[in-house]
Amino acid sequence: MEPEESVIIISDTEGENDGETSVFIVENSPEVADAAKEKSTEVIDEECGLAITYSKKGNVMPHARYDCVEQDFIRTENETSESAGNNSNFCEQCYCYICDKPASECQYWKLPSICHCNAHNKSAYWKAHRDAALTGALSIFNFNLVDIDSELRHGGTLLQKFWLELALEYNKYLMGIVTTRNCLIPCICLCHKQVSVFCETCQMNHVEIRLYSYTPVFNIVNHFLRQAENEKPKAAAIMMIGVAKEILLHKQPPQEVFNKDDQTSTPRQAVPIFMRRITHALQRMLVLSDFPPHLFMKLKAFYKTLSLPSYCYVFTNSLNVLSWEDPFLTSILRGQNITGHRQKKGKKEMLWEDLTVVDARVERMETREEYRELVRYLRVVKCSETLKLRTLQDKIPFYFCKCGEFHAAAQSFHLSSNLSCCTACRLTPYQYMVYLKILKTGTVPAGCELSGEGRWLFVKGANLLKDCLLLKCALRILFVNEILYRGVHCWSRLIQIHCNSFTLTEIVLPAPPPLFVNSTAVLSPAILEDLKNGIVGLPKTFSSVLRRESALILVTVAVAQMLHKHFAVTTIVLPLIVAYGKNFWALKLLFDSLSMKEDVLHHFCGVLSSNIYVYKSMLIDAFKCHDADYVADLVTLFLSFNQATIQSVSIPVLNVLVESWHEFKNKECLWTQKLHSFLQSKVIPAMEMLNTAQFVELRKKLNQLI
Repeated sequence: MEPEESVIIISDTEGENDGETSVFIVENSPEVADAAKEKSTEVIDEECGLAITYSKKGNVMPHARYDCVEQDFIRTENETSESAGNNSNFCEQCYCYICDKPASECQYWKLPSICHCNAHNKSAYWKAHRDAALTGALSIFNFNLVDIDSELRHGGTLLQKFWLELALEYNKYLMGIVTTRNCLIPCICLCHKQVSVFCETCQMNHVEIRLYSYTPVFNIVNHFLRQAENEKPKAAAIMMIGVAKEILLHKQPPQEVFNKDDQTSTPRQAVPIFMRRITHALQRMLVLSDFPPHLFMKLKAFYKTLSLPSYCYVFTNSLNVLSWEDPFLTSILRGQNITGHRQKKGKKEMLWEDLTVVDARVERMETREEYRELVRYLRVVKCSETLKLRTLQDKIPFYFCKCGEFHAAAQSFHLSSNLSCCTACRLTPYQYMVYLKILKTGTVPAGCELSGEGRWLFVKGANLLKDCLLLKCALRILFVNEILYRGVHCWSRLIQIHCNSFTLTEIVLPAPPPLFVNSTAVLSPAILEDLKNGIVGLPKTFSSVLRRESALILVTVAVAQMLHKHFAVTTIVLPLIVAYGKNFWALKLLFDSLSMKEDVLHHFCGVLSSNIYVYKSMLIDAFKCHDADYVADLVTLFLSFNQATIQSVSIPVLNVLVESWHEFKNKECLWTQKLHSFLQSKVIPAMEMLNTAQFVELRKKLNQLI
């Protein structure tokens, strides 16, 4: 026995053929059923050769109500009050067009004001209802069904559930709580104790009133926003903008509230808090999340349709965020627009973005190491929060260094706008010292923070800054920044940089001829004055064979000028002495420059002697980093001066040496022998000539040590 077969023809143009069904059943009439079994062939058209060899009644497949062949259907555009004709009748295979389930299971099949039985695919009204049923909360965004992925659908599902919970809580808020006024202000009238009836004075305090508190609504919204922040970007965006749509419609009853000082007690206070949080989160997502163009535009377009109350007008343009593909932004990032201005409809526009958007763009370009584009962007973007924007713009020299443009970085320290001074004016001592290391070595921190700690990397293909350019840049920064100028550690770092190679290993510069030192020192004040005034040219000696020595002389004279100017407030100078290393000829020049004023020299030597005792670990570390000759040459230098003030500095140096002698026993035997020989042949004879009480006492200690 052959199995039964159903013969069904389904139209593939359902949306185009008006008045035609999408399912056609090919069947036999009951009267000829038996005859069809006996007749094997029936010729329909002899000329065309068309014949039916076998036919059988087909099974009715599931179909929309308007396609049913058993029940008549009357099409209307938006009839919802009652069933049109016999539209409420259905067969066993009829499905509800809206709910997408059997008509027998539809709760709204004949319900007045809804009447799903009248729904069909030729009505824009019913199509919109079907899309809303299929997409849930996403229907408000007018998404195409093909654009809705699992992430968006998940966000829509959570939002739909939240709307139901929020509606219940908001209805409770609108109903309020009935109580008496004395729950807000306790009644202290004596009539409560004397009689059971309230007196006229306190009767008003016991009248029933209705109080409202928005706090429960605030809590449920706050909880949902925290949940949204943990979702994927697409779902989070849908959830947050859906929250904004609902809370912006919340009204505040005119009656009293529980606590007027509580920011969560009324919509007027709570909604702006949520809107600030929502808009900031959406701004970051639009910049960082690489949304598809259709989603990007849909979110912005939907936000514009929101009706903002007067207390939320400040958020009107919060989502006017340019996409990364916007021609205006693209022209700026590519360097084609260096002003950040454009003409639009005859008006001049500038690149103006909220600080949250600027922060997000900086974060994204840092992550992608697009430092050149980041510099172009920061130079032209404008923001209402100018101080915070300026903090971001102060990193422009660092971004130049990250892409290997050290010369541009040196110039960018002194670029200023009409509204603020240059970046150099705001550098901290720590930042200044980190920049000196970057510009000297050609290396940069591995991350995007200006930090001297952690891993540093060489910048591929970068050209190191010439020594003369580094010198001019470093000095000009000190001259425009008063805090750096008075900072001894900044000067000591600058001295160190010019006493080191590009790998920051210490080098000893041969002592140049005394005539060269004197002539360069005489020229230095005029050069420094020119640098202060913005004239950045240097004499040829700074490009000659003795360019390193010339630079160190210029820095030494600049240090002496600073000490002359601020000697009264200078409390630490030992780092300057240690920074010179074994370049004692330059250290001698420093003391000679200070000797021009006796009070300055006296104060400097007094502070230095005190520093040697207070920061003796710094001096001991310097001893350990060098050999015995360093200790000998340092003491010899102090004793070689004619001024007793400078000679006296050798006493604390030798005292520290004697007290820490046991720490040097771990050195090689030759190191200790050299010190013994130096103390016997140089120091003790010199102390016999300087027959002061301090030197006599120190000589006794040295004799015992030897």
